[in-house]
Amino acid sequence: MLQSDLKCFISLGLCGFYTSLAPSTLAQTMPIRESLKPINRLETGNFARNSAPPRQQPYTLGGGDLISIDVFNVPEYSKEYQVLIDSTVNLPLLNNIDVGDLTLAEASQLITREYVSRGLLRNPIIAVNLVTPRPINVSVVGEVRTPGAYTVPFRQIGNTGNIRGSIKFPTIIDALDIASGINASADTRNIQVIRNYKGEQQTINVNLWNFIDQGDANENIILRDGDRILIPSAPSLNPNEVYRIATANFSANLSIPISVNIVGEVNRPGPYTLSGSDVRSSDLSDRLEFQTDRITSQESLAGIPTVSRAIKSSGGLTARADIRNIEVRRQLPNGQRQTVQVNLWELLESGDFQQDAILQNGDQIFIPTSTAINETEVRQLATASFSPNNININVVGEVENPGIKQLQPNITLQQAILAAGSFDQKRAKDTVAQLIRLNPDGTVTRRSIPVDFSAPINEETNPQLLNNDIVFIERSALAARSDRMTSFFDPIRQVLSILGLIKVAVD
Repeated sequence: MLQSDLKCFISLGLCGFYTSLAPSTLAQTMPIRESLKPINRLETGNFARNSAPPRQQPYTLGGGDLISIDVFNVPEYSKEYQVLIDSTVNLPLLNNIDVGDLTLAEASQLITREYVSRGLLRNPIIAVNLVTPRPINVSVVGEVRTPGAYTVPFRQIGNTGNIRGSIKFPTIIDALDIASGINASADTRNIQVIRNYKGEQQTINVNLWNFIDQGDANENIILRDGDRILIPSAPSLNPNEVYRIATANFSANLSIPISVNIVGEVNRPGPYTLSGSDVRSSDLSDRLEFQTDRITSQESLAGIPTVSRAIKSSGGLTARADIRNIEVRRQLPNGQRQTVQVNLWELLESGDFQQDAILQNGDQIFIPTSTAINETEVRQLATASFSPNNININVVGEVENPGIKQLQPNITLQQAILAAGSFDQKRAKDTVAQLIRLNPDGTVTRRSIPVDFSAPINEETNPQLLNNDIVFIERSALAARSDRMTSFFDPIRQVLSILGLIKVAVD
């Protein structure tokens, strides 16, 4: 390719230059300038102040780059050179030439002009190749799992045996992945990349939601050394978007444990550590429409740290919990606080899993106390996955094995009696049971319920029980009379027993 281009230049009677990457790197070319300006450094292009800068710009040299300079028919000048930390290159006879912030084409122009202006070469044809680019160092701040400074590696593409392939420059998604992923509460529409290009600070706006929603790969811009990536917090959260971001390949890795604090109407409030599994896509080029279906599966839901999982870890809800007005209180990277409203009743009623908010490290979950208790809702809530696995029922009185029993939620009165060994056949009044309930509003109710073991579940004869209910089995009339007689004759027996002992002693 170089020889054909050189023939073209010579046939046109032009002296110029040719720029390209070495075969192992990505090509960077620039058109030949019409004239060389007699200044120490070439003027750099200026971008219009009122327009956005281009996203993909020619590569500019800096300290750490390895370049090759080929001077046609001058092999002693043609070799590889390291761009030093001060952005200079030590060239034969020219000593240090500053190539910092120059494109490959501009560096070729500068070197050509220097050799000509000093009378060292006549009509030279010079090609500058980028052999190995310098490391890409960036900073990532805002809504990422681990903000900080990172070196984003290049990717080798097409290596086969002894034949070296090309280099793929890192993109913004590569940087987010190294920073442990973007939080689901990020504003993916307004990401900013701050770049210093040719001495001018530029702000490049990136809309990664277009990448998630439409597969627009143009939003996955190539990074340059020194870029700063700012990920803002979303002003408000759309549950559908939050779940789609959570399953994107550049989202925060949900298998990394997070610390949360849960307070309010749960059985064991306090701090908890939640861990999940990685439900992200593994292909950077994926368009993520299919992942909306993936997230509805039981396996995928199990891998996401959500409000319901936090409640489950804290022993489940109490009967006084208001699950329509749960709050997730979050400290944003900018120091502000964000409150996410969660309605788990909507999750129970409609199965809308998006109501189950995804948690982030440091979140606080507040479960308020309900002001109005609906017993039907309490029963339905008792069987929810985020309620306790077992409830405590205290069965006392005339049963074979009285005491507190840990039973399944919504167990019936008959089942609780059987769990306590059933009635004491000699003493129990087996036709009725007393149900004593401490209501969430602090009141106590007591009901006499006829016992019929053949009756199905119903509120009159076989109601479902709630946590901390007390079932009291009374004595039968015969047992009561027997107990009264026993209590009457016991003192007499004791007196007679004492008299008998005295008589034995006298004899």
